[in-house]
Amino acid sequence: MKYSMMLLVLMACSSKGPMQLSDEAKEVQVLTQRPTDCQVMGNVIGRHDEGSKELALNDALNQAAKLGASALFIKQEVPNGRKMAIFGTAYQCE
Repeated sequence: MKYSMMLLVLMACSSKGPMQLSDEAKEVQVLTQRPTDCQVMGNVIGRHDEGSKELALNDALNQAAKLGASALFIKQEVPNGRKMAIFGTAYQCE
């Protein structure tokens, strides 16, 4: 019994909570069209293991913000069973 309780506590501590937007990511604009006058900062893949599109997007926006991007163009959304992945390109636009 003692062992099972410790195992439950460890699992609860290691489980990943909802993907929150960083303050920087809140400033990243999601684009509906690929920009022509912006610098590419890199590609990102936002993921959520329980299939939430919103939380996968939050993950992608956080990654874009870490690259110093001001905008994110979503190239593809890929649901895969219970998982969701969002592929995008991060841009710095003036």
